[in-house]
Amino acid sequence: MSSNVVKAGKAVLIGSFISRGISALSSIILARLLFESDYGALVIATIFTGLIGQIGGMGYEIYFLQFKGNDEDKRKVLDQVFNLRLATNAILFIAQLLIGGGLILLTDDRMSGRIILMMAFSLLLEGFNAPNEVLLKSKFDFKKITIGNILKELASTTGKVGGAFLGIGGLCFGIGPVLGSFTRMVYLLNVQKYRPERFNWNKPVIRDIFNFGKHVLFGSAAMFAVQQIDRILLSLFFPKNVVGQYGFAWGVGAAPFTYLVSPQQQLIMTYTTRFRSGDSMIYDKLLVIQRIIGLLIFPVMIFMVVYTDEIISFVYSDRWLHVSQIVKLLLIYYSVISLLFPFSSLLTGLGYPQITSKIALMKAGVLVLILLCIANFQKGELIPYVMAFCITSLFFDFTKFVIGIKKTSVSIGQIISSEKYEILLVLLLVSIGFITLNISSQSIKALIVGIYLLIFSLLYGVLDIEKSKNALRIILSYR
Repeated sequence: MSSNVVKAGKAVLIGSFISRGISALSSIILARLLFESDYGALVIATIFTGLIGQIGGMGYEIYFLQFKGNDEDKRKVLDQVFNLRLATNAILFIAQLLIGGGLILLTDDRMSGRIILMMAFSLLLEGFNAPNEVLLKSKFDFKKITIGNILKELASTTGKVGGAFLGIGGLCFGIGPVLGSFTRMVYLLNVQKYRPERFNWNKPVIRDIFNFGKHVLFGSAAMFAVQQIDRILLSLFFPKNVVGQYGFAWGVGAAPFTYLVSPQQQLIMTYTTRFRSGDSMIYDKLLVIQRIIGLLIFPVMIFMVVYTDEIISFVYSDRWLHVSQIVKLLLIYYSVISLLFPFSSLLTGLGYPQITSKIALMKAGVLVLILLCIANFQKGELIPYVMAFCITSLFFDFTKFVIGIKKTSVSIGQIISSEKYEILLVLLLVSIGFITLNISSQSIKALIVGIYLLIFSLLYGVLDIEKSKNALRIILSYR
């Protein structure tokens, strides 16, 4: 793995600890200042803003990153990427204003409508951020990108927490993102001064970008359905306070993944675009990233899975204890997702966005059918609903993982042999999660954690020490 990738990985990892730490502090403060109805309004607003965001994620910038050509040709492509991004975001800005206004005028959910209206302005600001960010990515200058993300998170947190203290309730969820995007725009314009030919529309180049982007769009639309269908159906069949419980539980359960793993997505996608289909080397490289994630995530997850009640009570207060079992289930779900994560962008990065979109569409369709049945036959019960979502999602995530690996000419037998210890640690974590649902003894919990960490150390520190050394060497080589 090249020194540029290692340095970029260091910047993303350290930056994620800082920015996600700021976000975690914000979540803790907001959980003590806001109520279930505020989180319910956020969940409903996120359904619409998430749809707009996924439509906007048409892969223009990914096309530029995987484009092979000389500097002049790349410049022409980037100019058209900028034109398409501004035009797309302007259209989506108007659409989001209409949606927010419609909710305010035509429904009783005015809070969600106001949040949507405020967040619309982030679309315009991010349109100006996109070309500068993609140029930095192409140079693997993730340090500057990370600094921008930290500043964005800091400004966003200031807006959300400040608004909550001022008593504006859920509206703070709309103010924060706009302040964050504006701050990030100012920073990126200073460190990467891109000067586009704004009105020079090159139709052949635009056609190529759009043809690539439409496959990413279909995948993004399907991914939105996958990510939000549970919330959409939940808001239709459950009261708003239950929707708020679900949104809060999801935020806590996803926290380790959100803070430790997902910040690496941009780096992994950018790195994957440098390889071609059939090159097994990419699989070996991603295995090292998977081991880095395993070293980070397993020790954290075992403590959170075993001590879920204690963590929620101490950090967020006792009023959220009734969602602890849901949080535990989601922690287990994200433990598996974390290990699949390095390979999640493999198909798109290798030039197969159409396969990703087909899998996502099938996943969305199956989820709709299953969750509708659960919502009707298990009315008011969140745990069966969450379990159905997690199991169905993992089935399709594994399917995408296997298809992606096959594109690198690696066999199923090689996958099992290379990842047998990760599989064992995940299965142990799943078993412990269900075993500890009804255990309250602190001594037994401590014993379970100790045994798991001992097995973790044996597998990663003795039986498969070479791969762990490679992962640690990358981490410790950061300067």
